[in-house]
Amino acid sequence: MLAKKSIYLPMVMLALLFGCSDMGKSPCKTKEACMNDAKCRCWCSVKCGYRQKTEADNPMYVEKDANGKFCYCKQWDLDNYKNNCEMNMKIPQPQGAQ
Repeated sequence: MLAKKSIYLPMVMLALLFGCSDMGKSPCKTKEACMNDAKCRCWCSVKCGYRQKTEADNPMYVEKDANGKFCYCKQWDLDNYKNNCEMNMKIPQPQGAQ
């Protein structure tokens, strides 16, 4: 009985972990994916993390990105990466930002 519990608990934990993850929604890794693949995610400097692209986005790819993100949802996200994601200034994105 103890052996069953020791196997069951890790399996439940893995199921919960993968059930709550963003599996299949990985960051865009190429310029083509950044610009055209609706399934990959771009960098958002409001939340300092990757998110699903929206119709309001204008994705931009940075070939040799010093930040290591490569695909930004908008120019605003690239421009405010240091302020929000390194310096934690929490600058809100203005409405209509490109």
